[in-house]
Amino acid sequence: MKIAFINDWDQHLGIQFLSAMLKQDGHEVKVFTDPRLFNDLYISIKPLQNLFDFKNDIVKELKEYSPDLIGFSAASPHYQWACEIAQLIKNNMDVPIIIGGIHPTSVPERVIKKDCFDMLCVGEGEYPLKELVNSMQQGKIDHSIRNIWFKKDGQIIKNEIRPYWEDLDSLPFPDLDIFSSCATYATKTYVTVTSRGCPFSCNYCSMSFIHQLYKGKGKPYRVRSVENVIGELVNIKSKFKKLKRIMFDDNCFGRDIAWLKQFSNEYSQKIGVNFFCVMHPKDITEESIAYLKEAGCKAISLGIQTWDENIRTDLFNRRVSNEVMEKAIKLILNHKIDVLLDNLFDVPYYSNDDLIKHLEFYTRCKPTRNYFYRLHYYPNTALSQKAVSKGWISPEAYENCLEGGNELGTLKVDPEHKSIIEKRDKELRKIEVLFIIMDLIPARLTKYIIKKCLYKHFPVFLSPSLLTILRTLLVFDFESVYFRSTIFWRYFIFIKKKSLKPFCKTS
Repeated sequence: MKIAFINDWDQHLGIQFLSAMLKQDGHEVKVFTDPRLFNDLYISIKPLQNLFDFKNDIVKELKEYSPDLIGFSAASPHYQWACEIAQLIKNNMDVPIIIGGIHPTSVPERVIKKDCFDMLCVGEGEYPLKELVNSMQQGKIDHSIRNIWFKKDGQIIKNEIRPYWEDLDSLPFPDLDIFSSCATYATKTYVTVTSRGCPFSCNYCSMSFIHQLYKGKGKPYRVRSVENVIGELVNIKSKFKKLKRIMFDDNCFGRDIAWLKQFSNEYSQKIGVNFFCVMHPKDITEESIAYLKEAGCKAISLGIQTWDENIRTDLFNRRVSNEVMEKAIKLILNHKIDVLLDNLFDVPYYSNDDLIKHLEFYTRCKPTRNYFYRLHYYPNTALSQKAVSKGWISPEAYENCLEGGNELGTLKVDPEHKSIIEKRDKELRKIEVLFIIMDLIPARLTKYIIKKCLYKHFPVFLSPSLLTILRTLLVFDFESVYFRSTIFWRYFIFIKKKSLKPFCKTS
């Protein structure tokens, strides 16, 4: 069987695991990439989007490849893109299309009604997709496969979800070959995970919904053995002689201290490549940081979100104290490891004055890099449902959210007071600019800007997106170097290949 995955510009681990599972059974897998040039969070230029649009190229390549099944994996921000390109494929080809990922899992009843999708996978997909493709190969689709919804004879078959797959060591290593030919940076940077799921249930995160979906169906947080992880990395290191960095994309890396101790010892001896990871502030201790430092950790990302403990606890269901978070930041910095912090703004009950107090904290405890994001409402999260009931967002705005629309913060609550909303938005943008530049300037200067309210006089043309790009180009912390390499190769490869053959090899 020939399976085609349609992917945007990013390197998706989910597709790599699915491909590896299918190849175990002898199936052929190919990824077709839409790089979405000049059409993302940082660079959006309409005329160039049209000039470097790859959608029709993808359809042409798909016709030549003639797959038996086409698959998409879509998070909410990419769902409308997936619908657009899937419909284009449907208009030109008669091939079954299946979609999975967090957005279809969150609103399957809505997604399965789309004419462009024939099947839908709810939850984890390795074994469901394996069973589906094998049944197709045998000439008769099994419509009872758990996790998969089907359209048949005008009806929708909604199969139950199976328990979590707990033995992660039994899964094949993710297939990197499907991306390496169209993402040259992948030979220098390797992205993987040591675990699945998350032990926490923050209200703004889709995990708050996933935990309810899988309730009573196993452990939400599962960890691979150290031996299994090291085995994967030894294999990768032998394949890619220029490997410079490894990015562990876990929600919570190294939660178990015994696991981390063993990992540190084996990783430093057998791998020895600098790495990045995401951790929870509660897991940062003198002992854990010592193991991470010994292993070669160069950067750690922490979710701060807000320094208002009431909002963090009551609204976000994120139960960690300011004291613990501040201690974690200082421990990381004291060990000469980059610390990258995620922060949320445009949050209910959070005024611009509160945001300035948030900013003032970082003049006393300055991280390597701060990231600031407007609060997004995602389908069926605990916070989204509360936002609708409290009137923070309108039913119309939430409807757009369910369709993969980009609903941000609280700015769209009251369209009748548009001028007030626009004024607040301008104020937020100016504060956001200060957040972006503050880790490039002395803390004393930041304090002065705050004290004199100089941020209120920042020119409107200072775009947060543009400044983020410039900041990334000007600094050389571990994560910025990785980000630059992915952006550079994405544009270099696909602009060059627009006039040549634009896609990845079959593997």
